Amino acid sequence: MRDSSNVQSDPLSDLLDFLQAHCQLSGQLIAGGTWARRFTNLDAIKFCAVTEGSCWYSIDGMSEPARVDAGDVLITNGTRTLTLASTAELVPEATSTSVVQDGNDQYRLGEGSDFTMLGGMIQIDAERQILLSNGLPPLIHVRGVSDEAKPIAWLLGQLVIEMKSARPGRLTAISGLAQLLFTQTIRAYLAHAPDSDEGWLKGFGDQRLVIVLSSIHSEPSRNWGLEELAKKAGMSRTSLAVRFRKMIGVPPLTYLTQWRMYLARRELRAGASISEAAASAGYTSDSAFSNAFKRVMSVAPAQYRKAAQDEISNSQVSCKDSTPDF
Repeated sequence: MRDSSNVQSDPLSDLLDFLQAHCQLSGQLIAGGTWARRFTNLDAIKFCAVTEGSCWYSIDGMSEPARVDAGDVLITNGTRTLTLASTAELVPEATSTSVVQDGNDQYRLGEGSDFTMLGGMIQIDAERQILLSNGLPPLIHVRGVSDEAKPIAWLLGQLVIEMKSARPGRLTAISGLAQLLFTQTIRAYLAHAPDSDEGWLKGFGDQRLVIVLSSIHSEPSRNWGLEELAKKAGMSRTSLAVRFRKMIGVPPLTYLTQWRMYLARRELRAGASISEAAASAGYTSDSAFSNAFKRVMSVAPAQYRKAAQDEISNSQVSCKDSTPDF
């Protein structure tokens, strides 16, 4: 746990490091002619990166389909079904029939090859998946023409090259590039995330809130007060409280408590004692820590620690590892 005022905190990096989310490619989808497909795998965080051509997409609840072009990336948080189609008119008619896989391990829809897309999933353990899913809106669409998306174009190009190559280290390169693609897409989204979007991750792109988040993340065990955090952000107490709750979903000090408990949960899972986890979270009283932990996590720390250790001992760690849906 970072706990030093001498270290400049990066809240998004802290979050991604804590989540330990790994982006894994499912494969390459090639489509042509007339086609439409509903992609299942709800509860899986998916990304789709278009490398050639364009198509139309929709998720449950959208008023009308939108177009996605080469260089664009979509990320869905697993709460709504994604539909892709060659034309907007075909979206309502899409089915979830199996995608045909050819001899080159490529998935094909329709006839021809005027559309190509890389697909993948974010692999993350069950405990952290809920946190990430709640942070993301149902769908993120980062357009390749935006300035923030320039690194994405290079990453997509390299991924295509590596997938076609047989060079040593190919799989490691693909894994690393896919991970960077996910991170760069999130960064590009945060640059222009609408306040109206669902999910609290958008708050990590707010310049003033990032100052507050950086303070909390750099010294999570510190006894922060609302006035001190507001002063750092150059805001009044009321303005900070209103803005923080609007963007993140909870007041600043509630976020501080929640972040402490998430970090403490990680410590307990790693084998720390209740006292050690309490001290690292800034609590001098085990009972006060236990009450806070149970309030946030809905389970007592001793009970959680025992269950986590039993799970690890039995090598039954629960991870999201859904079967790729292309």
